[in-house]
Amino acid sequence: MVKRVVATFISISISLAMLFSLSNCESAREMCRCRKGLNKGEGVYVISPYDEVMKTVARESGIDWRLLSAIARTESEFRADAVSRRGALGLMQIMPHIGEHFGLSAEELADPHNNVRAAAALLEEIHSMIKVPSGVSVENALSLVLASYNGGLGHVADARRLARAHGADMNSWVDVAQYLTLKNEPEYYEQEVVSYGRFVGSRETIAYVRNVMKHYRRYCAIAEPISVDEMVCELPCPIHHADNIL
Repeated sequence: MVKRVVATFISISISLAMLFSLSNCESAREMCRCRKGLNKGEGVYVISPYDEVMKTVARESGIDWRLLSAIARTESEFRADAVSRRGALGLMQIMPHIGEHFGLSAEELADPHNNVRAAAALLEEIHSMIKVPSGVSVENALSLVLASYNGGLGHVADARRLARAHGADMNSWVDVAQYLTLKNEPEYYEQEVVSYGRFVGSRETIAYVRNVMKHYRRYCAIAEPISVDEMVCELPCPIHHADNIL
């Protein structure tokens, strides 16, 4: 069982309607309520057949179930049996060594609940380590967390330090993404502020952040958040209603 980590994410109140321009989402929401599972026996769901798994983990961790769903959509296309060429497993594509970090074997990661719980714990751990100031915009903070989830905490930390060293904003995803790309070049990855060397995966990581955010916006338009009253995690929760996102 993944050890529950007390939520330490930012809690920045900002209207999703303003951030994501969701004024025209009512028809999509009504259409979504009628969506059926693609395979026999899946039943009716809003985002995926794993809606209840996502909601269970959301109640435990405080992380928006729609964000967890957006990550699963990007990572595995909601395939619980997915295995990458590098050996990442399940809905959230958890590497076996990450599972071990949270006390889970590869066999246990095959269970969708455990897989999503490991992802939630990893997101919490990343957020606590990158220490984004409270005044940073929600979208920038989330993008930095997602980039670290995909590209590695060390490489994103290097890019943030490079941004600061060159007079850019280390808390702006646009600026950090630029230096993440430049970290493929010797004149940048050999600088003193860089600890993790060359990074060749910037294109993948930038696309990953863009895709998760795209799916998250769409899911926020068609699905309701769970209520604060349903939470079993210790407050403050990172994302606990429609006006708060990571």
